[in-house]
Amino acid sequence: SYDASGDPVAIATGSDGQVLTSTGAGSPPAFEAAAGGETNTPAFIAKYSGDDSSGFANATLTKLSFDSEVYDSGSTYDPTTNYRWTPGVVGKYFLYARIIFQAGSTSPSQARIAIYKNGSALQYCRWTTATTMGDWSVQIALTDNSTSTSDYYEAYAYQSNATSSTTFTVGDAGNANIFYGYRIIT
Repeated sequence: SYDASGDPVAIATGSDGQVLTSTGAGSPPAFEAAAGGETNTPAFIAKYSGDDSSGFANATLTKLSFDSEVYDSGSTYDPTTNYRWTPGVVGKYFLYARIIFQAGSTSPSQARIAIYKNGSALQYCRWTTATTMGDWSVQIALTDNSTSTSDYYEAYAYQSNATSSTTFTVGDAGNANIFYGYRIIT
């Protein structure tokens, strides 16, 4: 290449994976690490492996135990003990959760789903009705700014009904009941 005076100069050899990059006007180029390559990770998708017959007692907030991983970059979701996602990377995240309450002959008068961050409610969605509807689906989507590598996210659900003894199960196993999240590249 040539320097600012127009004299020829040798460019130092780069390393494997580096690219030749401009260093500005009047300066010879240099080998540097390639830019870009970011992905939307960490990311995970978890679901129920089957119907959860342990149920939801009336007016009781219950942690959702998504026990089957569909995808988990970096093993950041815990599907066996805490049922929580700890991305481990500071950044902005998209989170989503959905469940179906299998009501049978009784329907809840209120159903909620919530996403918690570090043990506290971050946001929730509530559905209320006065009619019997059978199965209910509730879902929530949100974005959050994680500012610590130890931040973690969990999903919770709640139902209330006129019959305090009614217990609802999470039904329709498979992708109907799902919890997922991924880093948003900005």
